[in-house]
Amino acid sequence: MDSALNNSASESEKTRTSTEAFGRTLRALLDLAKPKIAAASVVTALVTYIANAENIRLAEVTTLVLACGMAAAGSLAFNQWWERDSDPLMRRTRSRPLPQNAISPAGALVWSLALSFAGCLLLRIAFGPTTAGLGLATILIYAGIYTPLKRRSARATEVGSISGALPPLIGAAAAGALASPSAWLLAAALFLWQMPHFYAIGWIHRNDYRTAGLPLLPVCDSSGHRTGRWMQIYSALLILLILIPWSVGWLPEISGAIALAGSLWIFIRSWKFHTTKGDRISAARRLFHATLLALPALLILAL
Repeated sequence: MDSALNNSASESEKTRTSTEAFGRTLRALLDLAKPKIAAASVVTALVTYIANAENIRLAEVTTLVLACGMAAAGSLAFNQWWERDSDPLMRRTRSRPLPQNAISPAGALVWSLALSFAGCLLLRIAFGPTTAGLGLATILIYAGIYTPLKRRSARATEVGSISGALPPLIGAAAAGALASPSAWLLAAALFLWQMPHFYAIGWIHRNDYRTAGLPLLPVCDSSGHRTGRWMQIYSALLILLILIPWSVGWLPEISGAIALAGSLWIFIRSWKFHTTKGDRISAARRLFHATLLALPALLILAL
């Protein structure tokens, strides 16, 4: 009788352990995909698709969301696989699945490649080779160029921003309107928007990046003057990108004004960062929040 009870308890413990291990693996796979960041790429692609599609079909919208989400998640997972040695050195990344041994490096690599392949394949089947090619380009630039370049160049941020600017073109291509001026305008705006956004993040976490040996501009710039100057340059270019077509009537009056207000707010916060004396962490955080608040205003450019 006691033996039967012991066997039953042992089986129950094994089942509970297996269930917990399965749950940890699922959480690790989800964390590798960085769903919040992947969602941003999906939204920018979806906006241009909706703005340019002649007939909006739920099946196509669902397919685009799924395919873009998988492609973005695949590149983000690959980034973590590549940086599995430096992530444990940084406070902001040491809780990721690989530093926590929640998943093996081989498992993370297979997951990233499977997501990337599935996303591009779905884009190819549903929307054709041009859309799939843009999806593949997004993955290759982010995972294949930007990720290794972070260890070598302070200008890796610009390369990564190219990848982040491509989803609007994916959405336009899926709608059969790759030549859409509004899609290209949004892509250019997103490229410029990302620079002060990521420079702010880089400054906030510059000690982490320095410890990990990643020579981003905020790490190499001890005073913050160069970082602030480039923040202002890119945010000023963003203003001009919107102001010029808006002033000649190429943009709707209301939506153009909203997008322009968002870009002006980023410039003001960049200027505040540049002119701050002493500790610039608070100024960098305010700039970071300003870029997040301005992003919806920029998305209006596609409509």
